[in-house]
Amino acid sequence: MATIKFLLQSKANPSNIYVRFSAGRNSVFKRKTGLFIDPKDWSSTKAMPNPRDTTLKDLKTDLEELRSKILKAHNSAVQLGEEIDGNWLQNQIEIANNKNPNLNNDLLVNQIQEIIDNSASITKQNGEIGLSSSRVKGYKTLQGLITRFQAENEKHKSIFVKSVNIDFVESLKKWMLNKKYSIGYVGKTIDNLKAACNYAKKNEIQTSLELDKIIRLKKNTKTPKTIVYLSEEEQKKIAKIELKREALYNARKWLLLGCLIGQRGGDLLNITPDNIVRYDDFNAIELTQQKTGKYVKIPLIPEAEEILKDGFPYKISIQKFNEYIKEVCKEAGLIEPLEGIKRQVHKKDKKLTAYMPRVKGSYPKYKLVGSHICRRSFATNFYGKIPTPILINITAHENEKVFKIYIGKTTDDYMYDMMKYYSDSKKKKPKSNQQPHFEVIKNTSNG
Repeated sequence: MATIKFLLQSKANPSNIYVRFSAGRNSVFKRKTGLFIDPKDWSSTKAMPNPRDTTLKDLKTDLEELRSKILKAHNSAVQLGEEIDGNWLQNQIEIANNKNPNLNNDLLVNQIQEIIDNSASITKQNGEIGLSSSRVKGYKTLQGLITRFQAENEKHKSIFVKSVNIDFVESLKKWMLNKKYSIGYVGKTIDNLKAACNYAKKNEIQTSLELDKIIRLKKNTKTPKTIVYLSEEEQKKIAKIELKREALYNARKWLLLGCLIGQRGGDLLNITPDNIVRYDDFNAIELTQQKTGKYVKIPLIPEAEEILKDGFPYKISIQKFNEYIKEVCKEAGLIEPLEGIKRQVHKKDKKLTAYMPRVKGSYPKYKLVGSHICRRSFATNFYGKIPTPILINITAHENEKVFKIYIGKTTDDYMYDMMKYYSDSKKKKPKSNQQPHFEVIKNTSNG
């Protein structure tokens, strides 16, 4: 655990106040705080000013605020994998003291932080104000990724916004692919990287002249990926198993409800009884989706009402939800191997797992289950039973093409869908033994 102690190293008046920052046995750093005091007003036992008057009370408050800011910055730095050293400590002191508000403003990670800090007031391309929580999360992930790239590939050398050119992106691509990140994820990272640089450009930060020439990696869509979803039979199986823990029982409720209302994990877990609205003879869930900002109304079908009949599930984090539903599905026997992608676990620090790549391989099905499976199961199971435009309105996909890719529909599926539609339409035609009757009408004109 990181600790901070303030101290004096001189009896001169005024004397510099130093901060001693310890992040472990071999990580102890000391720097000037930029604050001063008369040594006779300093308590060496409390390592703080003796608050005899207003000035000394204010000085004590300033030191306590500095302590809080450094510790908060340290927690963030550990999560992002930043190197903690004397320079880092000096940087945090200068930022806290506002000596140079634009300190290192042209560093890439700092510009990404600018986006995160100002996410609520950023104007999007469509004119709307504020970034979605998922978009902010994407920038946080990008910041962590760039920090790791700096440490591992650039030997901790800082990356400036203007350094993001074609050569830099190629180097980043190569590093990510060697780390087993998927092509799709690499492409998404490059999109976010360009967006961050364009944001910096608007703030008059110098960018590379090659920025507009940078293109993302295109995914090979010829080979369809395995679509992981819960069939209706699997959902029934999950509903029947005996669970020993209340947390698993609660997570199962969320999981089965999610498969019937088709919302993303973040939207699903934010639903409360207040979102349920009564109509003439049925109930519906009404909510505004975080990612799209779209207001949707989803009717609660009888199966969903059955899940909620003995009470609404209590709120849990999406991290716990993902953890618990894997356990639930394992208990239900969903162990058949499937091709899929699974995030690697950081062996030394579990907090850094979020920044590790997803690796393609064969895994037991329960290990591939996450919050995404609710929306995908809804879309896949109800496709063909409910008109596609209605499903798209609920899942909020961009269009029918994107929706069908999402549920894994291939060219062969479209062919069979057409034949099934044709076959069903013929069955619905009324049968008749009468032969077609043609009547010849004589031409009575004198023409």
